[in-house]
Amino acid sequence: MQTTKNKKNLFALLLAVLLIAVGCSSSAEDGSANNKLSEIQDSGKLVLGTSADYPPYEFYAEIDGKLEIVGFDIEIAKEIAKDMNVELEIVDMQFDGLLAALIADNIDIIVAGMAATDERKESVDFSTSYYEAEQTMLVRAEDYDKFSSISDLEDHRIGVQMATVQEGIAHEQVSNAKEIKSLGKISDLVLELTYGNIDAIILVDTVAMAYAQNNENLTLSQVSFGKEDGVAAAVAKGNEEFLASINNTLERLISEGSIDQFIEDAVILADQQNKE
Repeated sequence: MQTTKNKKNLFALLLAVLLIAVGCSSSAEDGSANNKLSEIQDSGKLVLGTSADYPPYEFYAEIDGKLEIVGFDIEIAKEIAKDMNVELEIVDMQFDGLLAALIADNIDIIVAGMAATDERKESVDFSTSYYEAEQTMLVRAEDYDKFSSISDLEDHRIGVQMATVQEGIAHEQVSNAKEIKSLGKISDLVLELTYGNIDAIILVDTVAMAYAQNNENLTLSQVSFGKEDGVAAAVAKGNEEFLASINNTLERLISEGSIDQFIEDAVILADQQNKE
């Protein structure tokens, strides 16, 4: 009887130790997630994931003879890094790979004109919204009068960037299109539009305007799909302190009016690059 009792006591002790170990492990994992800010500050760099074909948000420009990624998103990211007292490292990739890279911890933050949709919020956490834009279309200048409403898109070929809000808009609001063509890069869609392989590209107005300024044969259309979900920075889930630091920077920039200035400067820079 005593032996059985001792075995039970031993089993209970082992179970308690196991539960404590699991609890400590979980706490360590939670602590690791919440220490992302410390991890970044210890490394001395903030790794930004973006997709640099989206002027004036982010794009390539020649600065002092060197090709650099610039744009108002980049200026915002620089301010976030500065407030954390770290350097900014930029990783350029296709837009549809950004969320996977963030979840895999290959990048620390996404600032890429990304709308904070409910679907994306299931995978990542978003900062305070820092910009809202109108959803419109880029069309050939000769077709400006052809498209005045969404119904005019019937039996036409629509281009969208893959894994974007605009791709969702096309499938939800332009169901009678002849074709919805999804590509990874907007620059490739612009070529398709220029060559007549598609008839319109759904874009936010600032981006459509930037590409129209680069090509006299292209223009913003009269069609509007309404405002998009607010654009925000994205981080991996469970990083409250890191997210709070980002929000503090964004709130400062918004209150100062700096983001409006960043946008104006980026539009001017994109226009200058197009003329060179």
